[in-house]
Amino acid sequence: MEELLLYTYDRMKIIYYLLLFIIFGCKSPIQKTRLNTETYESLSIEVKANFNPDRTRTQYYESDSGEYLAILNKSLNRIEIFNLETKVSERQIPLAKDGPNRVGVTNGFQIVALDCLLLATIPPQIKIIDFNGIIKKSIPVNDQENKVNFLSSNNEIPLLFGANSVFGAQPFFQNFFKMNKKDIAKYTPIYKINLSDKSLAEWLQISHPSDIWENGKKTEKFSWADRYDTIIVAPHADHRLWLISKDRGNLLGYKDGKSISVNNFHIINELSSGDKGIIENIVSDRYEIILHDSYRDVFYRFFFVGIDWESYNLSPRDLFANRPRTGVLVLDKNLNIIGEHVFEDHAIENWNYFVGKKGLYVSTNNPNRDDFDENFLRYDIIRFEGLEYED
Repeated sequence: MEELLLYTYDRMKIIYYLLLFIIFGCKSPIQKTRLNTETYESLSIEVKANFNPDRTRTQYYESDSGEYLAILNKSLNRIEIFNLETKVSERQIPLAKDGPNRVGVTNGFQIVALDCLLLATIPPQIKIIDFNGIIKKSIPVNDQENKVNFLSSNNEIPLLFGANSVFGAQPFFQNFFKMNKKDIAKYTPIYKINLSDKSLAEWLQISHPSDIWENGKKTEKFSWADRYDTIIVAPHADHRLWLISKDRGNLLGYKDGKSISVNNFHIINELSSGDKGIIENIVSDRYEIILHDSYRDVFYRFFFVGIDWESYNLSPRDLFANRPRTGVLVLDKNLNIIGEHVFEDHAIENWNYFVGKKGLYVSTNNPNRDDFDENFLRYDIIRFEGLEYED
């Protein structure tokens, strides 16, 4: 099964030395304040009444027979694979709740070949299954200090692949409110699993920058993506992107990735009761998911813009569940800023985005929209000025 896990990685050429030159030898161009977009196409897929999608994990992939979208159906505990041309579910991958192929509690998946996917499960294991739901192998994710208690492969922190290895993230600080600034350097949130030696997880000696709490405590959460040998970490409450070498397991440096719309991070001074913490969150700005577009070789760094919540005819909790003002910062392959776009209020559904051959797919089935319809999966395919597309 290790050979299957290397299916994607073996197709990539490591250009480590060239990437270092590009990252640290190029200056950022002048950032545009507004990047024009067009909706190239809209996609609507009718789903059955027993389909309850998990928007936290969607995965696009191509094969010789077409383009596909994989998404978890929470109602039936199975992964549905939709053909984006015929708009029907062509395959269902069962995730057994009992029996010899019981998967336990799942927290996302990663399709790595046409009949092989990885499941992130709790207690921490990576389960390798085929498209019939048969478990081929289980890899315990152990650590001598028992630090691995959260395993994920969702849209925010999917499992990433290196040469004969898998990278995972556990971004949460322990004892958040008791920590001080000096404690930050002790936390190493990224681990590597060597597929040839599955006994222990190796923690990369990389921490948050020591100054992230200079102006008060902020969330430690982050998203990430990769390009060849480099992992790009995008914190929710810091403008800087981290660049990490998969091969060497070290920090290459930082790159500024600031949106002009993100200026006011949520400062978390104390535990909040009721809606106080929710309101503080939604009036603040923060970054969200980062995606790599391998077709255009650019990155999309999503963000939320703070709002005046009282101007909306919705409760703070509704606004927190689906932040109304979402934007995307577009960066080139060198992480230089091309520009950004802020969508209209409630235009897209948070978390539910993916990259395809035609462009950036964003879900328009936001529950706070007047035209929300749970009987459909709906996406707009967004294209940005200045980027090259095949058609």
